[in-house]
Amino acid sequence: MASEAAHDGIVVLGAPRSGTTLMRRILNAHPDIACPGETTLLAACARFLQSDVIAEGLDVGVVSGLQFAGFDEEYVLKSLREFAFGFHREYARREGKSRWASKSAFDVYYLDTIERLCGNDAYFVCLVRHGLDVACSLKDLCDANGAYLMEIHSYIKRYASPLEAFSHAWVDATLATRAFVERHPENALLLRYEDLTADPVAVTKRIAEFVHVDWSPDWLSGVMAPPDSYGLGDFKTYGKDRIDTDSVGRWRTLSEHTIGMMARICNPALEMSGYERIDAKERTVQEARRRHELRLRVSSRQAKAKTRTAD
Repeated sequence: MASEAAHDGIVVLGAPRSGTTLMRRILNAHPDIACPGETTLLAACARFLQSDVIAEGLDVGVVSGLQFAGFDEEYVLKSLREFAFGFHREYARREGKSRWASKSAFDVYYLDTIERLCGNDAYFVCLVRHGLDVACSLKDLCDANGAYLMEIHSYIKRYASPLEAFSHAWVDATLATRAFVERHPENALLLRYEDLTADPVAVTKRIAEFVHVDWSPDWLSGVMAPPDSYGLGDFKTYGKDRIDTDSVGRWRTLSEHTIGMMARICNPALEMSGYERIDAKERTVQEARRRHELRLRVSSRQAKAKTRTAD
């Protein structure tokens, strides 16, 4: 039997497309844990707590405003925390389960405020995945959605190439996640997506021990079954019927130039997270011009060949 848990809630954190939806499905398949689709509750609470500073350093926000009304910050945070947790607890009750979990992919970009809200009040299962794979997958997500979600806007504005922007977004999310785990060794667990997909039995045993639930082979057997309710979340994982490593290393199909550009951004965080450093080859202006001219020649020959075939 599992030992008594200090918290009834579990929060999944990680850069978008780091396997957080897979983790949601794993947790929800456990007989004691209910994890709905993305509620975005914690990110919404984080935005609720945001404030501005005006003349003379005066903080203008809900916490400051309520302090003037006689409600101290601890009371405000507790009330907001119970508001967010209450929905998840009620969902778990309706599912006939004793524990709840929350997963919304973009929560990681509000991590400082979420930590302020509930950093010591839940278990955090944190995922990191190879940065170049995340950037490629995040581009797929934005292409499928036909939009860049709000949390990515600032990166898209700063960097001309989407893959460059997504690489920077991954670095920021990964460094923030790792720092959070270091500050919360008692209630935050850091896992690698590649380890989870390669050996789900070993990794889920670690999760079970960490969040204080029982582990059995039956847990994993129901992970990839079609859910009763899909909810909001990553569409890609629902196209699979098993946990596999098919998406690991897809960045290797990118061009040498693109890999080099992304590697220069991601290498420090990659090495910090236990991944091998990528050789980031520089391309001279002259080489870029030669490659451009070669592509034009090839395209021209192909066009002429099509014309001759049509004649």
